[in-house]
Amino acid sequence: MAKILVAEDDAHVMRLMAMWLKRSGHEVVEAPNGQDAKALIEAGGVQFLVTDINMPHCDGIELVQWLRGEFASDIPVIMLSARCDQAQIGEKLNSQRVSVHPKPFSPSRLSNEIETTLAELTTVQGISEAG
Repeated sequence: MAKILVAEDDAHVMRLMAMWLKRSGHEVVEAPNGQDAKALIEAGGVQFLVTDINMPHCDGIELVQWLRGEFASDIPVIMLSARCDQAQIGEKLNSQRVSVHPKPFSPSRLSNEIETTLAELTTVQGISEAG
């Protein structure tokens, strides 16, 4: 299974996501803010990022812009938001290949999207390694 980084400043939401992802067999690393998330990504091994938008010390948008820009990583990202401007956020980050989910979110839907994305990546990597 995958190593998934959950960047979320709400401890309850963090526990809920970690529980669901661990139940699916994933390794979960946690960051309470964007700065800590950057450090964990730089340490290596993260294969998927689930991040909140509103966090201290570096919000989710800044985190994704850093991830895609300066860090030059293409790992999949799901962003969670309770903000009312989710459509604009989605448009702003569309070129960054980010899926935006509203809060409150469905843990099963989130988990299913992660599983589907990881399966697609495995298929694509298998094709490129074979070719």
